[in-house]
Amino acid sequence: MRGGNYEFRRIRRRFRRPVVTGGGTVDAVDRIVIRAHRDGETGYGEVATWPGFPTETVEAATEALRSAQGDLSLLESKAAARDLPALAAALSSCRHWSEIAKYGGALDCAGLVTGGEDARAKAALGHRTLKLKIGPADGPEAARAVLDVFTGTLRLDANGSLDLAAARTWTEFVRSEPRVEFIEQPLPPGHAGYASLGPEKVALDESFSAPGGAEWPGPVVVKPSLAGDWDALRAWRAARQEPVIYSSCFETAVGRQGALWLASLDPGTPAIGFDTLGRFELDGRDRHESGPLARGLAGYDWERFWEELA
Repeated sequence: MRGGNYEFRRIRRRFRRPVVTGGGTVDAVDRIVIRAHRDGETGYGEVATWPGFPTETVEAATEALRSAQGDLSLLESKAAARDLPALAAALSSCRHWSEIAKYGGALDCAGLVTGGEDARAKAALGHRTLKLKIGPADGPEAARAVLDVFTGTLRLDANGSLDLAAARTWTEFVRSEPRVEFIEQPLPPGHAGYASLGPEKVALDESFSAPGGAEWPGPVVVKPSLAGDWDALRAWRAARQEPVIYSSCFETAVGRQGALWLASLDPGTPAIGFDTLGRFELDGRDRHESGPLARGLAGYDWERFWEELA
């Protein structure tokens, strides 16, 4: 099926508080929402890149959108030929939107915390899995402070900020603590130290963005908005035995709805990492409800959402 046309709108979203990652501080993000038309149907998708991941920039995606001049088939060819995985993911969402728009299910969602007080609050809301951000200044006592007040499962995320000695200390702790599911991206992408750490309870995030990238015989965190063509991603997932954890990339409601639908197709997925709502200034770009279950928006008026972007 070829032909078709599209429109796009680029928007900026500012965080209420800067987000600190292993690669630095993020104050705001640019997002591109696409509306595509083909064979009488309308679909939506979102380009949602994130610093530190090996995808194109928002500027590169914008240039591709402008140069294709509204020709959907030409845009799809550009996304495939020029290695534009975030744009390819957005176009996958457009292509599957008739199914995505119907999704109203709920997935177990891990709560994002910074310490014991946050853990108490998230536990009171009903979260069964929590994710604690850690950095070079933290030791295992930071995780123990959460485990002392929370009876569920804990994940740790270093965003590639540790050196090898600290990564080894944390990995030993994680493997000795049954309630810690894994430590995520302890070392920077491409660090030779991963070979000595090994895959047991060590998950990759920044080191993995799409099938065909880094191969890892342990858990992998997948951000659907960065993972390229979703049909190729699903084929890769079907052949993979190791755990896959789906995670948000601070999308608007359009990107979140598509990512939740994609995660729902994986019957064995553990708690997803979508506790990202309420992080932005009140700009009207979020529509889903926050909580221990990440729910889709079946039957939502996406045409109205598009018009309100203007």
